[in-house]
Amino acid sequence: MAVRIGVDIGGTFTDAVAIDGRGGIRTAKALSTPGRLADGVISAIERLGVDLREVDTLTHGTTAGLNAFLERRGARVALLTTEGFRDVYEIGRANRPAMYDVRYRPPVPLVPRRHVFEVRERLAYDGSEVVPVDEAAVERIAASLSGFDAVAICLLHAHANPSHERLVARLVAAADPALTVICSHEVAPEWREYERTSTTVLCAYVAPVIASYLEQLERRLAERGLAAPLRVMQSNGGVMTAVTARSRPLQTLFSGPVGGTAAGVAVGEDLGLDRLICIDMGGTSFDVSLVIDGAADVEMQTTFEGHPVLSPTVAIHTIGAGGGSVAHAAAGGLRVGPRSAGAEPGPACYGRGGAEPTVTDANLLLGRLPSAARLGGSLVLDAEAASSAIEGLAGKLGLDPTGLATGTVAVADAAMANAIREITVSRGIDPRDFALLAFGGAGPLHAAALADELELDRIVVPADPGVLSAWGMLQADVRHDLVQSFYTPLAELLPETLDGAVAELAERARLLLKEDGVADAAIELEPAADLRYVGQEYTVTVPFPLDRAVAATLAALPEDFAGAHLERYGHNNPGEAIECVNLRLAALGRIRAPLRPTVGERPEPVPVATERVRFGDSVDAVPVLRRGDLGRGARLVGPCVLLEDACTTLVPPGWTATCSDKGHLLLERGR
Repeated sequence: MAVRIGVDIGGTFTDAVAIDGRGGIRTAKALSTPGRLADGVISAIERLGVDLREVDTLTHGTTAGLNAFLERRGARVALLTTEGFRDVYEIGRANRPAMYDVRYRPPVPLVPRRHVFEVRERLAYDGSEVVPVDEAAVERIAASLSGFDAVAICLLHAHANPSHERLVARLVAAADPALTVICSHEVAPEWREYERTSTTVLCAYVAPVIASYLEQLERRLAERGLAAPLRVMQSNGGVMTAVTARSRPLQTLFSGPVGGTAAGVAVGEDLGLDRLICIDMGGTSFDVSLVIDGAADVEMQTTFEGHPVLSPTVAIHTIGAGGGSVAHAAAGGLRVGPRSAGAEPGPACYGRGGAEPTVTDANLLLGRLPSAARLGGSLVLDAEAASSAIEGLAGKLGLDPTGLATGTVAVADAAMANAIREITVSRGIDPRDFALLAFGGAGPLHAAALADELELDRIVVPADPGVLSAWGMLQADVRHDLVQSFYTPLAELLPETLDGAVAELAERARLLLKEDGVADAAIELEPAADLRYVGQEYTVTVPFPLDRAVAATLAALPEDFAGAHLERYGHNNPGEAIECVNLRLAALGRIRAPLRPTVGERPEPVPVATERVRFGDSVDAVPVLRRGDLGRGARLVGPCVLLEDACTTLVPPGWTATCSDKGHLLLERGR
């Protein structure tokens, strides 16, 4: 029977999910192996007990590129740019994201100025040639690049005409075929020189790391019998083959967290919910993303630690708040995170040598994490080690252990609530219009406190929440996003011009999807235009249907833009001149997602233990139940604690939990 496998690497655990043709699910966790990520992946897959020869799809969310960037251990990159524009990347933008932060420092470039080389050539804004490429000079530069791992090529106006970049790339590759060469017209064919340069440099910085990791993982999987192609989760919410990922490494940076958003879309469909705040609290980080109108919230431009990236990415806000986040004293007060105990040694209660108090230790001391819990299905928690770690810090701050544990959880909850506000309230979105989808090993443990803080009345704890990101990777379609600069006043845009430009993008998109093995019948194309009022700096992306007459599309775009502008900024200017800046095309290869089996009715669950749990100033005797004992329609009135191998769910007083026919838990306030 054909089997699909999804694997997600977290800061503490690597999660794996296997789904067979009947919808049967197996899950497994293995401790992540920093610096040897493939070891953790192989270990998690082996724990599934699946014969890799029976696997027809293996989808992986990798943190290899993101870790290389965050830890600044990527490739040594040389940047080739147009003569006279050597300092574009160094200067960047003059705006300050944190206007009143006196400690603000601009991002340190990934390529120092001494590694930026000028190429004598010049194109005009429309792509016409002004100065041809000085090939002899390029060959001299290429001969001096022996100490570099990768070369980023970003020439002026290459988005309008890539011929000069292609010529320079050929000359560089001819001098040293081992160099990874990344051209801006391939990864960011858009105007804005600094942003395009930053995107190209970042892509070159992680490309060799991604390529090496994927090649190693493919080899080790093949040795164990895997014949199916390895697929990689993308930052845009889709998947691609590992072969394609080597040429598009930038799309792997958020491939792990995005799996949770893809799962959120699928869970929302199961429950009839189309607006969800997805929170993934693992051992190291807390990731927040949104499902809006039944689809992942995707941004066309983002920043990674101050470095702008022109690449469609699911909007995710991440902070260092997880179960392994370390509580410590700073300036006489209690702080939690962002430093994490990680997988090695992990929280003190893991019994692996950790001696610092963490959020997990605090939850254990407060009874929120029952002593009967087995993390990852097998890890027995050491309550004495947790208590000892907490007592040590409590003494320094003049607190009793219970007060410190309560404060640790409260500080972590406050940081996570602010992270949710960052991606909702700060963007003009009211979180009260959403349900909270809580997953990850620790998400359902903190969900109710976050819902209370944000005034939310509904929480969804999905089936298999501890490995939901890995499960979500099996729900995602193959996806490629294409963009082309297309600057023209909307009133002057002719139907045949728009039709021709979209057709060209569509042809490229179909070729990309076919390279990933997508059949013609499964291809769907979703075009959009980046529009703005004349005189504005930034744009609003407005989708339009491909099957509608082009003339009708042009007639509808002004009104569609006005509505989108009003929703984004709270105002619009009907009747003002509008201009188009870019055309975009999302190319989707629809994958038939594996079915989740329906949960049958079961007898009323019997508690397996009773735990004394602290809620505010009171301590209640709370029943502990196995979540696997819940049948369709089962209804629990809080307080209670639900245990499963990869996760613990806390249902506080005043909340009820109901099991859906797909095994998802719906927590509601006061019902």
